[in-house]
Amino acid sequence: MKKILMAILSLALALGIGFAAVGCGANDAIVVCGREASSGTREAFDKIVAKDGKTLEKYSEEANPDENANAGYVSGAQYFSGTGLVANKVASTAGAIGYISLSSVDDTLKALTVEGVAASTATVLDGSYKIQRPFVITTRTAGLAEGSIAADFLSFLQSDDAQAIVEDEGLVSLTETDDRNGTALGTYEPKAEAPAQVTDGCVVIRGSTSMEDVITALVGEYRKVNPWMKESGFSIDLNGSSEGRSAAKDDTVGNVIGLASSASSSDSERYCFYIALDAVAVVVNKDNELENITLAQLYDIYTGTITKWSELSK
Repeated sequence: MKKILMAILSLALALGIGFAAVGCGANDAIVVCGREASSGTREAFDKIVAKDGKTLEKYSEEANPDENANAGYVSGAQYFSGTGLVANKVASTAGAIGYISLSSVDDTLKALTVEGVAASTATVLDGSYKIQRPFVITTRTAGLAEGSIAADFLSFLQSDDAQAIVEDEGLVSLTETDDRNGTALGTYEPKAEAPAQVTDGCVVIRGSTSMEDVITALVGEYRKVNPWMKESGFSIDLNGSSEGRSAAKDDTVGNVIGLASSASSSDSERYCFYIALDAVAVVVNKDNELENITLAQLYDIYTGTITKWSELSK
């Protein structure tokens, strides 16, 4: 019998017959992928994922088995500095699980339903998809330099034109002033000429990697309606939401726009408004058989109570 089974296995391998990713051999081990501590995506994920009233955020504050500044999940978890890096890891690793912006999910990945709810514009707006967060634009409270290109770009970001780009990028447009942290939308009027001298890096953008696609599209549209604006007039370097908040707070010139992909309110040092809502999608390899996951199961996976896909229902 053993020889027969070995022969069948050898034939299957020779013919290139694959095996399901869930609960089979080496692929049964869950490869836990997360973001570094500075990530707004991680902040949003950790605040929502919970079991018996305890969130991952609280767990990470108390437990750090790998004794790493970016750690806080189960020992051996892998941490990444950007959305694309998480997506690439999960797409190329049969047993991996991670979380990324819904707008970054493509056909190389599989997004799970959470508590039986698929992420969509409707489920984000009605709150039934729980793992969501705002995309935040932030500047120093004192405002950007009067008459500067940075100030003009900010007025564009707070316009109906910008909301059209938001929708095109697959994000959830915010139509109510209260949802935008109290900021009303205006109408942007392109400038016939530059409001100030256009120099390299005259608009400095720092912050969330999850907002890279939408800010790139917004910059592109701004340059399209204002052809005098040079591409080099924007200095964009995205390394996480915490950097975006710090850059806005520490701005002494009045030309910094920070991006943060987690909830934030205006205070004595920073002004904030929400440009969109976004779902944080839970993603697995596209060959994974799992379709749905609960918040409690996610908590158990990221804290190490569940380590194998075969422990979950398909």
